[in-house]
Amino acid sequence: MNIFGLTKDNNPKDIYFYRPSLPTVHTTEKFEITNEQGRLRVKNKNINCLFSNLTTDQFDKLYNDFIQHLNLDFESETIDNIDYFLTDEEQDKLIETIITSWIYYYTINNLTVKVKRSDFTHPYMVDYVLSTLDEKYGADTLIALTLGAKILRQGQAKYNKTVKGRRLNYDK
Repeated sequence: MNIFGLTKDNNPKDIYFYRPSLPTVHTTEKFEITNEQGRLRVKNKNINCLFSNLTTDQFDKLYNDFIQHLNLDFESETIDNIDYFLTDEEQDKLIETIITSWIYYYTINNLTVKVKRSDFTHPYMVDYVLSTLDEKYGADTLIALTLGAKILRQGQAKYNKTVKGRRLNYDK
């Protein structure tokens, strides 16, 4: 049963789509998880976060709840007869970054952690994608912009506008 509620708008092409059949991620195999003075340290080659108010079991449950709802589109994108995509390693890094960042946001602000569609459509999501795509395909190139919109399941115009806004924000 979906603890966050399945809505009538549940759409398999949306970034927020509940997929209970996904295999469980064993976070203790994916991350090194330790206790540091009452806080939970979660790290691997991509992530190094210190969470307050979480146990290993809670982190595991939350991580899997996010996995079941986060519906990124990692299918390749063809531009000028060339397929562009993120590797499995790049995909894992992006997923880990998104999920741990949202869990961190909620716990650092002493909020109840919830998986919400509004988080997955928040401009921060573009930030998570930009660093990977900028490095791989160049900042604001056709390939990077097209692939970023696809991954986040956004319209191209909306994605481009958000990228432009985020770049202005960085330049302050």
